[in-house]
Amino acid sequence: MVKAASVAGQTHRFDRQALALFAIVTLAGVAAPLAIAAPGGAEVVGGSGSISQSGVNTTILQNSQNMAIDWQSYNVNVNERVQYIQPNASSISLNRILSQNGSTIAGRIDANGQVILLNPNGIFFTPTSIINVGGIIASGLDMQPLDFMNGQYIFNEVLGTDGTVINSGIINASMGGGQGGNVALIGRQVKNEGLIPVGLGRNNIAT
Repeated sequence: MVKAASVAGQTHRFDRQALALFAIVTLAGVAAPLAIAAPGGAEVVGGSGSISQSGVNTTILQNSQNMAIDWQSYNVNVNERVQYIQPNASSISLNRILSQNGSTIAGRIDANGQVILLNPNGIFFTPTSIINVGGIIASGLDMQPLDFMNGQYIFNEVLGTDGTVINSGIINASMGGGQGGNVALIGRQVKNEGLIPVGLGRNNIAT
C-alpha cells in the first residue's frame, strides 16, 4: 500500500492488487444509513456494459475488463439481488454512489469478478446481506473514474461526509478454483460485526 500526498482532506493510494481488508478505527455511536431500495440512476462512465432491472433483480453485464458506473442511489432490499456478469475473475467494476444518503445492503450481491462500492455518505451491510464475489472493496471514500480506468486506485475523502462502512452480514470472496478472493473495507470509520470468510485470500485489518 502506498499513501499519496494529502490534498483537500486525506487521500489514500492503493495498488490495483491490494484488494485486502483495511479497517480504520471506528468511533463509538456510528450511525447506519437507513435508505432501502433497488439501485437506480445508473450511467456507465468508463468502459462498456449495460444495466437491466427485472422485478427484484438488477443485472450488470460488463463487456470491458474494467467498467465504471455512476449511480444516483445504490440500496439492496432483503429480497433483492444485484448480479455482476463480468468477463473473468480479474475484471473490476467501479460503482460510485452519488446520492446524498448512505447505501443499505440488506439483500444479495453476486459477481464472478471484482466489485468496488464507493459511497462517501456510508455503506451498511445488514445482518441479512449476503455478498458472493471474486473480491470487493467497500469504501466511504471516493475515486475518480478516470484514475480507475488508468489503473490508479486513489481514494479521496469527501469533506462533510461520514465515510462510514459497517459490515454486519456475510461477505464471501472467491476467485474460483480454490483460490480465495480479497476483501477491503476502507473509510473514515469502519466496523466489522459480520463474517468475512475469504479462505486463501487476504483479510487484513490495518489503521
